[in-house]
Amino acid sequence: MSNKKVLLLALICGLLTAVALNFYLKSVQEAATNIKTRAVAVATVRIPERTLITANMVTVKDIPVEYVNSYAVTDLSQIVGSTARAEIETEEQILQTKIVKRDSNQQSLAYSVPLGMRAIAIKVDEQTGVGGLLKHGDRVDVLGTVEIEIFSTDPNINTVRETKTHVILQNVEVLAVGKNIGQPVIVDGEQKEVKQEPAKTVTLSVPAEKTQLLAHIAAKGDLYLTLRAPADNSMEERPSMDALELLR
Repeated sequence: MSNKKVLLLALICGLLTAVALNFYLKSVQEAATNIKTRAVAVATVRIPERTLITANMVTVKDIPVEYVNSYAVTDLSQIVGSTARAEIETEEQILQTKIVKRDSNQQSLAYSVPLGMRAIAIKVDEQTGVGGLLKHGDRVDVLGTVEIEIFSTDPNINTVRETKTHVILQNVEVLAVGKNIGQPVIVDGEQKEVKQEPAKTVTLSVPAEKTQLLAHIAAKGDLYLTLRAPADNSMEERPSMDALELLR
């Protein structure tokens, strides 16, 4: 074969190779640009179990649809303020099964306790517990009636015991009534109303620094709950009341 024919054949092969390579690159580019993705929430840091999830812990990331978990959360507003039920690793998709929303009480009372608060149960009856009509989510004021000793500096006067009623707490949330923490009862896929016995305790969400005071008065006196209207967030300065105050 002459040199000209060899050269011509080489040029033709090179041209065919270039065309094929161009076609391949074009097809790869088209495939890359046609990848379908979905925006899902992922963790930007490691989130330990039972951690309150804040906005700086999560972000939204586009992930190819074939790799998106069917339980992945797509809306950050459904995550921020929730609690991690299990540990979530960095860059891990956040699944509905791994978080407990603040308003969800289907798992554990602990997940319903706001940060900085404590859940404490007090004994109630129909008189002290608003007639047994309290429900999960109601807000109440807590009154405490306790007998105290007033010491006199006059040796001729005996110690006086006096009963006083104090406003101990205002606008606190009812977390549970008896064992009812707001979890609906589902029977055959439908929510059912279940008749329950009158509750003997009410569990309240109380500031941590007030728990000792509440426990002490519960041991020494009586506690009464007063129910608030849902829209009433007022806080009042009310002095304690005694027998002399009643006469006035």
